[in-house]
Amino acid sequence: MTEKLAIAYPVEIFKMWKSARNRKQSIVGAIKQFEGHTFLDCRLFDTNAEGQAVPTTKGVTVGIAQLQQFAAGVNKALERARSLGLLEAEPAE
Repeated sequence: MTEKLAIAYPVEIFKMWKSARNRKQSIVGAIKQFEGHTFLDCRLFDTNAEGQAVPTTKGVTVGIAQLQQFAAGVNKALERARSLGLLEAEPAE
């Protein structure tokens, strides 16, 4: 049995603009915990009048137990987009 690490939640994983033309909305991915359940929360954020990013009710949560399946689905979508010519080949790092 693996021992769970004690970490402070939420843990921000990524932040990106919703689109190249939309600099008022961003998507933030973070690992969070609520009522003993740990999950990935991908949430749409709006920019308020003060220029601060504020979360909206729009988003998706994925339980940690389902995270590998979710990632596999996203990778499959990425591969399909490349095969359809919608994206260039994988960029060099």
